[in-house]
Amino acid sequence: MLKLLLLTSSIHNRSTLLFLFLLLSSHGYHCHQLAAQQQQLNVLDQQAVKTNSLIDSSALLLSLLLANNGSLLGSYSDSKFGPVEDPELEMTTPQLIAHRGYPVEIHQVTTSDGYILEMHRIPFSNKVPTRFQRSKQFGSKYAKRMTTRPVVFLQHGLLCSSSDWVLNPTDRGLAYMLADRGYDVWMGNARGNTYSNKHIFLKESDEAFWRFTWNEMGMYDIPAELEYIFKVTGRQKLLYIGHSMGTTMFWVAMETHPELNDKVELMVGLAPVASVSRMKSPIRIFTPFIHQFQLVFEWFGTKAFLPSGPVLKLMSKLFCDQTKWEEDFCENIFFLLSGSDPANFNEEMVPLITTHTPAGTSTYTIIHYMQEYSTAERFTRMDWGTKQNMEEYGQPTPPPYNLTTVTAPVVLYWGENDWLASPKDVTWLAKRLTNLQGFYRVNLTAFNHLDFLWATNVDQLLYYHLLELLPYSY
Repeated sequence: MLKLLLLTSSIHNRSTLLFLFLLLSSHGYHCHQLAAQQQQLNVLDQQAVKTNSLIDSSALLLSLLLANNGSLLGSYSDSKFGPVEDPELEMTTPQLIAHRGYPVEIHQVTTSDGYILEMHRIPFSNKVPTRFQRSKQFGSKYAKRMTTRPVVFLQHGLLCSSSDWVLNPTDRGLAYMLADRGYDVWMGNARGNTYSNKHIFLKESDEAFWRFTWNEMGMYDIPAELEYIFKVTGRQKLLYIGHSMGTTMFWVAMETHPELNDKVELMVGLAPVASVSRMKSPIRIFTPFIHQFQLVFEWFGTKAFLPSGPVLKLMSKLFCDQTKWEEDFCENIFFLLSGSDPANFNEEMVPLITTHTPAGTSTYTIIHYMQEYSTAERFTRMDWGTKQNMEEYGQPTPPPYNLTTVTAPVVLYWGENDWLASPKDVTWLAKRLTNLQGFYRVNLTAFNHLDFLWATNVDQLLYYHLLELLPYSY
């Protein structure tokens, strides 16, 4: 039955169904193995356990949706729930930026291995004059007038897109705040997401298109985007701000392209990720079955993981923006994966977030992170199996990354309640960076992985401090 559903679904929907099927089956076929695994892990708090049952319910509902050949989709189109009230739910990142009153540009860059990436740019803010005075608090060398604006590059995390930085209101959305302070803001989109799903000769439906992880994002995507920005702006250096996987990509880029270290004036890592051996998220429960995951996904020819598409958008509209209960349901899924912080989460943003996220990635990207959890305080390349490892690396096991090759100045921000980038893992990372300029705990015990983007008072807890820390703050 499962294979029939998968074969009749599009390649984009298969990974979603597979993931949810495995989530459900983990309570049945693997119950004894999971029980043994749980004895080795810290017991999850009661709220997370309760929320887990909600995910099981959503998995069942999605299975029924697909099994009925999209009949629910038809009922939705018959205006059962009425028209969508918020126009931003249907907007792309550039449309949303323009809707908020900011200028926006779309740029495309092709990587050396053929992926066509889309970047979004806020070149300036109308709140700042073209020529302005740099703040004197940083010394006389910054007090001269400017003819070009300093460039900042924002890189999103796992399953996300450039929309991460612009969903919040303009007074606490990081991209807007940077533009209002005089920065030329560029936002990247990693290969395989909503905006970067094209290739010069591969089709999105080709399995070869999806044979990548965050290793290739760091090795090819980041260098191509940064060099393009330097060419367009004429600037020789920029500021880099990454969240979650956006930091993982940076470590890889700096090792594989060491010349870029001198072109990064400062890197700011929000919820930085390298080793994830101390991860608290329930995602860790599935790591003992990593090989089964890989075999099942490969058997079904499923390479895309949770891409943005009609099924996920429908799920968002059906289960995340109709009633208070539905908003709570989706909010609890966020908390289950990233850490609970209901007091600092704006429920009214749930529909907007869930219609833009997830934005998709490759299945191998997920598997690579699962491997990282299993390698015990190591930061290593993808394990493709002995034969392919020999072809890829010239050795049977994947080699570790060398974090000492990251010589660009780095500042890290971490959250006490981050279930994905745990404090211990971030500390492990910090000890291996040779040019660490700052190591800051966000001053809120409940601050979690997604609070770095969408917390109600993220501006006061984090962004004001970050802006004062940047070498050009106006």
